[in-house]
Amino acid sequence: MDKDKSTRFMLKVVGDVATAMAAGLLLVGDRAGLFKQMAGAGPLGASELAERAGVRVRYVEEWLAAMAGAGYVEYDATSDRFTLPDEHAQFLTDPGSEYYLGGLFGSLPGLLAMAPKLAQAFQTGSGISFADFGSELPQMLEVMNRPVYEARLVQHWLPAMPEVMSRLQAGGRALDVGCGTGVVPITLAKAFPTATVAGIDLDAHSIDIAQGYARDAGLAERVHFAAQPIEHLTAQPRWDLITTFDVMHDLPDPVGAMKRMRAALNDGGTYLMVEPKVADDLETNLGNPFARMFYGISCLHCVPQSLAQGGLGLGACWGEKRARALAAEAGFTRFERLGIRTAGLVFYALGQEPAEAA
Repeated sequence: MDKDKSTRFMLKVVGDVATAMAAGLLLVGDRAGLFKQMAGAGPLGASELAERAGVRVRYVEEWLAAMAGAGYVEYDATSDRFTLPDEHAQFLTDPGSEYYLGGLFGSLPGLLAMAPKLAQAFQTGSGISFADFGSELPQMLEVMNRPVYEARLVQHWLPAMPEVMSRLQAGGRALDVGCGTGVVPITLAKAFPTATVAGIDLDAHSIDIAQGYARDAGLAERVHFAAQPIEHLTAQPRWDLITTFDVMHDLPDPVGAMKRMRAALNDGGTYLMVEPKVADDLETNLGNPFARMFYGISCLHCVPQSLAQGGLGLGACWGEKRARALAAEAGFTRFERLGIRTAGLVFYALGQEPAEAA
């Protein structure tokens, strides 16, 4: 046995557990308001931070030590004070910012709580339903996605498809499949006041939340939500734009879903499929921090909830090559990777070539 290799691995496991604990303490710091109080405040001692946040100083002392050890805050031993750099604060303090990562660490308790059930599923081959992950998960996913979608969807992403923009501006029809709490449909309805917009999702709890948001925004008459699976999508009425955002790999039958969406598109309509941005092969993905995170989320959530529906369990890291193959199997003759640059998402525009559409 290589003792040095063994020691390195032991230290890696200890470090990984320390990182997992620090990620949990990110959530604590977020909910206790500690990051917000540190942002822009310069160096602070534990007692100063505790007073600013209105919390107990002993907890803050230990929390700051953990955050400094994880590299999330900076520590000056001479003054015994801690600083949250602006470069870190942008990801931790403003839920309305597209850079806020609160949804990532906020979802960890629900995901990790499934570990015992997941271990059982490894033995039985059964899945874990979306609802089993808890009632907080829909809004944790919303926290993760809302700021990005609201800032980017209409202003940056849709302009990559000028025909789609023109159709929606002229009163076209848009459907978001797997809409969750309704962020995408409501954002589209606000941007295109003459368009017809709808969203469907398998999770009734998510749809209830979405309907509440639509009422609050005064859009209940214009945005329609339904708790239904993709298998119930009919070919009428037809749509100019159908979207899935980080959804296709979760569905039980991706090819069947794409066939239904293709049949429901108007002539010249577009299906926009947004998926995790990963390579086609594991070796390349191992060097990508986003891909490594996606593999973890996929094993904890994506695969088991697809299997719970009797599905394929495609997984989040399926890559462009397989996406193209499944789209072709579903009958799409146009598959374009859009030139939209993001760190973690890839955008595919699917449709029919004009000659075939005719």
